[in-house]
Amino acid sequence: MTQQPNEGEVRLPRPPGVLRRALAAHPLAVDVFIVVWFFLGCLLGLFLDVVGAAAPLDGNGPWFAVPFSLEWPVWPLTLLRILAVAAALLFRRRFPLAGLVVTALATLGEQSAVGLATGIALLFMLYAVPVYRSVAAGWLGFGIALTASLASSGAASLVGGAGVGDAAPGSVVFAETGRAASVGEFVGMSIMTAIWYLAIVMLGINLGNRRRYLQAIIDRAHQLARERDQLARLAVAEERSRIAREMHDIVAHSVSVMIALSEGAARVTSVAPDEAADAMRRSAEAGRTALAEMRRLLGALDAPEGQAELVPQPGVHDLPELVRGFVDAGVAVSLEVSGEASGDRGQDLAVYRVVQEGLTNVLRYAGTGARAKVAVLRHPDRTIVQVRDYGSPPGAPAPVSGVGSGRGLAGLAERARVFGGRIESGPVPASSGGGWRLWAVLPVSADAREMNDAKTESEDRR
Repeated sequence: MTQQPNEGEVRLPRPPGVLRRALAAHPLAVDVFIVVWFFLGCLLGLFLDVVGAAAPLDGNGPWFAVPFSLEWPVWPLTLLRILAVAAALLFRRRFPLAGLVVTALATLGEQSAVGLATGIALLFMLYAVPVYRSVAAGWLGFGIALTASLASSGAASLVGGAGVGDAAPGSVVFAETGRAASVGEFVGMSIMTAIWYLAIVMLGINLGNRRRYLQAIIDRAHQLARERDQLARLAVAEERSRIAREMHDIVAHSVSVMIALSEGAARVTSVAPDEAADAMRRSAEAGRTALAEMRRLLGALDAPEGQAELVPQPGVHDLPELVRGFVDAGVAVSLEVSGEASGDRGQDLAVYRVVQEGLTNVLRYAGTGARAKVAVLRHPDRTIVQVRDYGSPPGAPAPVSGVGSGRGLAGLAERARVFGGRIESGPVPASSGGGWRLWAVLPVSADAREMNDAKTESEDRR
């Protein structure tokens, strides 16, 4: 059962014409059909030769005579000529020019009535060259066919062999024997043959160019469809990667804060129960916030279009609240934000995630009690983010979690690549205070720069 296309699905083009598509779908059957009719034409020509070789009705001479093409040792050559032309017709799609040469050679020499079938086969081969090859090959085939026909007609006129020139189309309008009796008749026969061949070549060039043009359009349409599917798959992969990065940022940050608060509460439960209870409440709040963000992120995948819950993405203006959460978890964080906002919301989200990942790594590796500094420098064309810690303080508890998976920094590098920026991270030499440094530069998008330039120009005019 054929699957019906969806309403919004783009249907790919196909060659026009039901009969033409059916013939194109069965090329071998068409070729065999043409070869069979060529054999039938040859049999008819042989029959006419036999009838023509019979004695006249007045009874003078033998009642039957074998045609010259069927005498020994000529008949093997006749059979070989017929088989060669049949093979050329059968393989004319793959080797049209070579088949034309074979058929043109087969028109030379004495043929009797069989020459009519060979001449028609020559027209088929002449038509096939520009259709299945090129325009230049078509004109070359025209020269080959015309040369062979003129050579055959000239030989017939000079030698006087019966039926030698019957393969040339121009011979049908001249003498009964198909031979030119004078130079004028030969010139006229040559011109008529050239006109016939020219018409066949022009028809083949026209149809060949049309076929190649349609095939190019169809191939281009299929290529565009494949590119569309590839872009759709790339978009799905990119979206999955983006969701994975968001999930990692949410889970890594929230779980690290929850662990730090829970461990801090466990250490002070006996000496400061109120502070321990407050730490546990903040831990529970961090867990609920992370769970709500995860549900909202995953719910957008299953929600119908236009019905997903929409909330503002975090940005630079949310950094103080983010820092406050890490301060509650036991990290001494200082925040410094300078410069004016660029208006690039995508960049603001990337800045927020860079700071979040950097402080999460501080909490994870340096542990509670560590000291960190966050600096966000906003320029008209880029934003520079630096998260720097100074290592674990002496006597500090062990880090709140084990070694990470490494996806955090890889995700940040991918975010920076999307914006055309870069990420650098590594240890700070002991001579500079030690610890770890995360540095990122994120260029402002072209749209945001244009909006800022337009806004600045408007303010200058005022």
